[in-house]
Amino acid sequence: MKTPFVDLERAFADAIHDPREEIALLEQLATGRSVAASRLAIYRGNVQSHWHAALANTYPVLLALAGAAYFARLARAYANACPSDSGDLNRYGAHLPAFIGNWERDSRYEYFGDIARLEWAVHTAWYADDPNALSAQQWRQIGSEKLLASRLATHPACSVVHSRYAIADIWRGHQPGGTFPRSIDAPAWALVVRPRWRPFVIDQDRGGHAAFIALQRGHTLNEATDIALDVDAQFDIASQLQSWIMVCAVTGLVT
Repeated sequence: MKTPFVDLERAFADAIHDPREEIALLEQLATGRSVAASRLAIYRGNVQSHWHAALANTYPVLLALAGAAYFARLARAYANACPSDSGDLNRYGAHLPAFIGNWERDSRYEYFGDIARLEWAVHTAWYADDPNALSAQQWRQIGSEKLLASRLATHPACSVVHSRYAIADIWRGHQPGGTFPRSIDAPAWALVVRPRWRPFVIDQDRGGHAAFIALQRGHTLNEATDIALDVDAQFDIASQLQSWIMVCAVTGLVT
């Protein structure tokens, strides 16, 4: 009796993911076991190589920090725990930040998970939609009363990432011409922006971080300001709004 194709397909996927499943697959194949096993090993190696390359492309700063040997071990462990479930390798690696948090037990590398969260935010920013943004003159024409009462549209490429470590400085230090920070033991409230075609990372303070999250959740600018003032009594909404407009972090009013 022939093995149903769907069962064979599932067995093949399991064998690629886990070599321990290889015997079950070989028993279903008519091809000689040694030949099939050899071909399967080649295919498994190619697949895992592609997964490793996808992670290296998405997390270049993490790769530079960790080194090739460490990153290879991490990539193998991640592939075993979270194999790709999509034909689009740009989506592979989405769970790596959380995976690192459970996998890495050495306190010296505790910040790797936060670096990965920031890099994933940068990675996804490349592929976000590019909405039309109001010009500076159009923003000025709105009027402060209407502006405060409105919900603001945030750029879909924007993400906020908070860390106990200087992840924004670390990320910028690994960009062309960047300088690595002298100390990483400083909190960061990072905002990923993409004003044109290339994403980059800027710093915010606690108030700006809280306010931007509030805007992303649909609060009005006035409500977001109150939330920011609760965490930072010195928060300056006028200065912060100007900064967001300059980098297209906010693009207009929600209608």
